[in-house]
Amino acid sequence: MSNPIFLIVVAQMFGTSLWFSTNGVLKQIEKIWSLSTSDLGLLTNSVQFGFIAGTLLISVTGFADKFKPSRIVMLCCFLGATSNALIVFEEISFTFVIFSRVIVGVALAGIYPIGMKLIISWNPQKAPNTLGLLVGMLVLGSSLPYFIRALGISFDWQYTVILTSGLCYIAGIMIFLMGDGPHLVINKKPSFRLLDQFSELSKNKKYVASAVGYFGHMWELYAFWTCVPILIAISVSKHQIQDQEFIVSLLSFLIIGLGFISCVLGGILAKSLKSSRVASLSLAFSLSICLIYPLLGNVSFFLDLVLLMLWGFFVISDSPQFSAISASVCPQHLVGTALTTQNCVGFSISMITIFLTTNFHESLGLYFVWILLPGPILGLIFFSRQFGFFRLKTCSIPQH
Repeated sequence: MSNPIFLIVVAQMFGTSLWFSTNGVLKQIEKIWSLSTSDLGLLTNSVQFGFIAGTLLISVTGFADKFKPSRIVMLCCFLGATSNALIVFEEISFTFVIFSRVIVGVALAGIYPIGMKLIISWNPQKAPNTLGLLVGMLVLGSSLPYFIRALGISFDWQYTVILTSGLCYIAGIMIFLMGDGPHLVINKKPSFRLLDQFSELSKNKKYVASAVGYFGHMWELYAFWTCVPILIAISVSKHQIQDQEFIVSLLSFLIIGLGFISCVLGGILAKSLKSSRVASLSLAFSLSICLIYPLLGNVSFFLDLVLLMLWGFFVISDSPQFSAISASVCPQHLVGTALTTQNCVGFSISMITIFLTTNFHESLGLYFVWILLPGPILGLIFFSRQFGFFRLKTCSIPQH
């Protein structure tokens, strides 16, 4: 791995730590602002909403391709870190806390998807591998709060928040000093050409197919991550496992954290199997487990665990490959806009399934996971119609 790639991956891990900075301290801040369960959900969803708003803004303005990605990432790191740190003042209202988390989400829209373009600008040919590392870091960060909870580690919440902000500042400085890669393409056409840019992307059948595959994946991904503790708790209760809180937290960390390994392995396998094949197989395995889980679930705790671990492995391994394919087949002067738009729509879709699964899991029993099936099924159908399933060799990522 080249040195710039390593620095970008580390900086992305530091920068995206803002996404989960409040997850590990929810118990402490719950007491400070006397938060209800709905307030805690609002705190989490505010970052998602900000991310969607930020990606939409970047897509509409075309900023992702008009300016150097290293500058965008740096400025967003500073914005996100500052907004994140503001919540350490207990005197502020909870409304202001929510506002600050929305701004963090907006900043993350300039760190995560633009970070994808930045890492591609250094070595386009290795995008499936490098994006696998980048997404893997995000997955690892998603699972860490559960690990902290399982260990019973309790840090002063203000120091925890300040630490994540400090890491994000460091990330911004690292990216600024490193700069952009030699393969960066800047869109020199006038700004605010929204209709022209979207028209150009929508006419690209391969990009549309890849994006639809990604949307199907996102229909499942975040709702599954949200439901992992629910599914484990159901199984633990059914089979009367002792120390339930510890088991639920630890297994949630392991099941979600397996995605880090699958993203890295997927990037390595893409060299020989090609990105399209890795993405198709991942989506197919994921939807298969989703289909059979309600039928085999609760037969035994061991079987539940095996199925959930396999699901956690395959549910994310296609994500970096869809991004790599989209970047390779879209016009190179619109890579940033293409990836940001894809993220915007994908995360918007994820909020729908999070709402549906969390509201119907009690009334539908284990069959509530079938709510996740339409996404992978439709995504796989549309993606395979353009790229094939086993035979296609996806387009190589062009040199510049």
